[in-house]
Formats: sequence, C-alpha cells, structure tokens
Amino acid sequence: MLYLWMKAAHLIAVITLIAGMVTMALGGRLVQPEWRRIARRADYGLASPALIVVWLTGPALAIMANWWSAPWLMAKLVLVLVISGLHGRLSATLRRLDRDGVTTPPALFQRALPVTLLSMAGIVALVIVKPF
Repeated sequence: MLYLWMKAAHLIAVITLIAGMVTMALGGRLVQPEWRRIARRADYGLASPALIVVWLTGPALAIMANWWSAPWLMAKLVLVLVISGLHGRLSATLRRLDRDGVTTPPALFQRALPVTLLSMAGIVALVIVKPF
C-alpha cells in the first residue's frame, strides 16, 4: 500500500513540475514584467517543490520495485536529468532577467517548451512500455 501512495505522490509531483515548467517557459518568452513574475511564482510555488518530491519519491520507488538494473530506468534517468537541468537554467535565467530588467528573452525560452514536452513524452513512454 505504501508503494501505491508513493507512486501517486510521484505522479502528482511530475504533473505539477511539468505544469510549472511550461508556465516558466511561456512566461520567460514574454517581455511584460507581470508575466515574468507569474513565471517566477510558478517556479517557487510549483516547479521547485515538485522537483524535490520527484527526486525523493522516484529513487524510493525504484528501490521498492527493484528496478535499478533495468535499462529503461537508466534511459528515463537521462531524460529526468535533462528536465532537472533545464529547470535549473530556467529558474536562474528568470531570476537574472527580473534582477537586470532585461526585455529581450534569451533563446533558452524558445527551446525550453519543446525540450520539456519531448522529454516528458519519452519518460512516459519508457515507464509504460518498458521497451528494454
């Protein structure tokens, strides 16, 4: 029963993380300071706390299910690292834009949304299908 509750918490955190990152990516593209503030609140209120829960529950689930030797999990971890690193870059860039008052969004925000969504799709496919 603990495994199922942890799995539910992990999935809720993943959905929340992706929602926060989509908001960050879209908000960072916009010049208006109020949208950037919304994007930063999405980071602090959604994405960052959710990422912590993802990283706490994910390895615990892998240990409980004895998946550490599964090749699909290693591939999934690569994509999770991509999303985690992208979150860090988006967060830092949003803080810098807010601090410096820059009006032109960096190219990072143009690529962030497709990278986030494609990585998420890859993770979902690996978890459901477990192809290898």
